[in-house]
Amino acid sequence: MKAIQVTRTGPPEVLEYADVECPSPGEGQVLVKVVSASVNYADTMMRRGVYPRMPSLPTIAGLECSGVVESVGKGVTHVRAGQSVVVLDNQCYAEYVVAAAASVTSIPDDLDKDEASAIHGNYMTAYHMLHTVAHVEAGQTVLVYAAAGGVGTAIIQLAKLAGAKVIGLTRSEDKAAFARKQGADHVINYTTEDVSQSVKYFTGNRGADLILNSVAGDTFKRDFEVLAPLGQITWLGFAGGLPQLNLTELLGEHFMGSKGIRAFSIYTIFETYPDLWAQSLKSVIQLLTEKKIRTPIQERIPLSEAARAHRLMESGVVQGKIVLKP
Repeated sequence: MKAIQVTRTGPPEVLEYADVECPSPGEGQVLVKVVSASVNYADTMMRRGVYPRMPSLPTIAGLECSGVVESVGKGVTHVRAGQSVVVLDNQCYAEYVVAAAASVTSIPDDLDKDEASAIHGNYMTAYHMLHTVAHVEAGQTVLVYAAAGGVGTAIIQLAKLAGAKVIGLTRSEDKAAFARKQGADHVINYTTEDVSQSVKYFTGNRGADLILNSVAGDTFKRDFEVLAPLGQITWLGFAGGLPQLNLTELLGEHFMGSKGIRAFSIYTIFETYPDLWAQSLKSVIQLLTEKKIRTPIQERIPLSEAARAHRLMESGVVQGKIVLKP
């Protein structure tokens, strides 16, 4: 079969479109014929060797996909051959993927598999940051970094369903228009506007109740300044590198505002709370089935052009989602 193999870390060119042996499912495993592989920023971090959960090399890239069950191993009863599924597992940039049974979830056959491929990395991440971690309530204000990206889009859609007010951060007017189309109440172009002044203006000088920060770098000082009393920053990514400031000092400066910051990884839910994972995934699939949420697909790219997909992801021009098609 064809797959995108990584034998060394580096630029997009290290993604090799190669012939590899088609896997077979062992006990407790499922073989899935991939229809659509989701391209996530985490994939680019793994390719560069900076992902917190680096696999051993060589490996096949990709963390999630959708497809159809080809066959199942001994002991697997919750899915069967011919059934449509989504997969959260490594090595999804391929024509076929073998995954642990717990990583494979059935979806309706008529659900768009391109849209469904983003359920885990985008929508489950957004869902649990909003509802499990922050317990967002109607009327609260949520500030979203990278508002036009895959996770940002999911946050906007789910936050609006919860009755929250959403302020998005983007880097261009095109992306701002896109974020507004997804439901954002206000969008700030951080390359041309003062973020702190804008957030304070949009919130009547109160600040945001929840800030979802996928950038880190030098952004947390500003986040604390525009965070409402009792507000929370959820740190979910490293697009701008590791924090450049002493977080203990920042917490001390804002102690009297009872402000806080925490990290979030979707794997915490997936690996530690399986019942919560299953229940919430069922809810998200239902929302997608009912079209209450929609995954906007910017481009469907052949699997052989995975390097181009990664270059697009790292260029900052992506609006919504990119998927790879085997």
